[in-house]
Amino acid sequence: ALVMTMSLVTVSAGAKDFTDDSEITYKEAVDVISALGVVDGYSGGDFKPTDVLTRGAAAKIICNLILGPTTASALSASSAPFKDVPVSNTFAGYITYCAQEKIINGYPDGTFRPTGTLTGNAFMKMLLGALGYDSAVESYTGPNWSVAVIKQAAGIGLDDGNDEFVGSKAVTREEAALYAFNMLQATMVEYDAKTSVDINGATVTIAGDKAKEVAQGSYDNNMHKPNLQFAERYFDKLDK
Repeated sequence: ALVMTMSLVTVSAGAKDFTDDSEITYKEAVDVISALGVVDGYSGGDFKPTDVLTRGAAAKIICNLILGPTTASALSASSAPFKDVPVSNTFAGYITYCAQEKIINGYPDGTFRPTGTLTGNAFMKMLLGALGYDSAVESYTGPNWSVAVIKQAAGIGLDDGNDEFVGSKAVTREEAALYAFNMLQATMVEYDAKTSVDINGATVTIAGDKAKEVAQGSYDNNMHKPNLQFAERYFDKLDK
């Protein structure tokens, strides 16, 4: 069955109780995402909802979403993915995976700055990458990348529930949980095979340049296949 309205999404494992539950604005999102093991609390039992998310922690969230926390925790790096991320870094495996999948980028100087914060727009870009959107095709690069990102992210409801979303501000832990929660019901996308040609030294893509929603299962009575949601691909144990 399709994952339905967000208010109906539950997890059979149950939600975790945090010592600072009363301070969490997006309680349902934090409950579901923490129960899935995507975003953890701290050893003291608190969640710290308003703490800003670091770039390294964001890479871990993406890996937990795509691979599941058990598989993601086994990730490692055989070589430093960026010059400021040695293989011994806590997030090296997560960063390496996301870089290989072209979900994240470093800075022009070859650094990743894993302890730095990232904006809401930057986190949305990572979530879109996990859904299958191609940064190069969708213009998520260049000086106006954030415009293309937030247009797409808002268009599929990744910011639903946060009426005060400001993409240029550092994303908090509970905001990250909310956007990841929204992504559970977002539709996966894919591209046709790309065909590129060289025109006067410039590579131009002439096919496969439009994202299409991934269909699943059998045709219904209207000869239509339902779209494949992120949760249906990666979290099939979720109940309505």
